[in-house]
Amino acid sequence: MPAPVPRPFPSGLRPVTLDEGERIVRVHRTSNGPIWFGPAPGVLPANRFDAPAGEYRTLYAAHRLTGGFVETILRKNRRILTRAFVEQFQWTVLRVERPLTLAKLYDEGLAWHGTTNDICAGDNYAEPRALARDLYLSFPDLDGIAYRARHNNGEICFALFDRVAPSDLVPVDTRLFGHERRRTRKLVADHGGVWDKSPPLIDPPAAP
Repeated sequence: MPAPVPRPFPSGLRPVTLDEGERIVRVHRTSNGPIWFGPAPGVLPANRFDAPAGEYRTLYAAHRLTGGFVETILRKNRRILTRAFVEQFQWTVLRVERPLTLAKLYDEGLAWHGTTNDICAGDNYAEPRALARDLYLSFPDLDGIAYRARHNNGEICFALFDRVAPSDLVPVDTRLFGHERRRTRKLVADHGGVWDKSPPLIDPPAAP
C-alpha cells in the first residue's frame, strides 16, 4: 500500500515551544515507567493522537497535574471512581532537556491548521489521528502537539512523537496517588467526581 499523502497546510505550522528546563507532568500506571511511547508494537492505536498505522509512537503529558489527571483518570468523563482504580496510577514531573516544537491545536491554532475544537473534544478519534499523522509527515522537525484537555479546557496537554528521545525528558519527581490522598480527593471533587463506596465483590466460596 502506498504511503499516505498528507493534507496541505497552506498557512504552514503554528508552533508553540516547550523550552529547555520547562517541566511537564505525566500521569501513568505504576506498572509503567514515566517515559513510554505507545502503543506497544503490534497493538492498535487507542488514544486520540496515536498514529493510525504505526507511523510513530506517542507519549502523553500535560502542563500541570490537573490536565494529566483529567485526560488519564477522568478519561471519557469517568465520574464514579474507586480508590483501587485511581491508586493504580502515579504522576511524574519531567524536565525538558531541549526545546520542543509543538503544533498549537488550541485557540487560533485550530483555524490555522484547518480544524476545530472537535479535534480535541470529539468521541471519534479517526480525524485527530489523521491530522496528527499529517502534521508528523509534513513537518519533519515537529516534536508533537499541544492541545486542550477534553474535560477541562483550561488545561494544556501534550502528545509527543517519538522523535523526542527518552534522554530529552528527565524525571525529577514522582508521587503515588495512593500517598497523596488529600490532593487526589480535591482533583476528584473539583471535577464533579465521586468515590464508589460500594463494598468490593467477594468471590463465592469454592464448592465442596
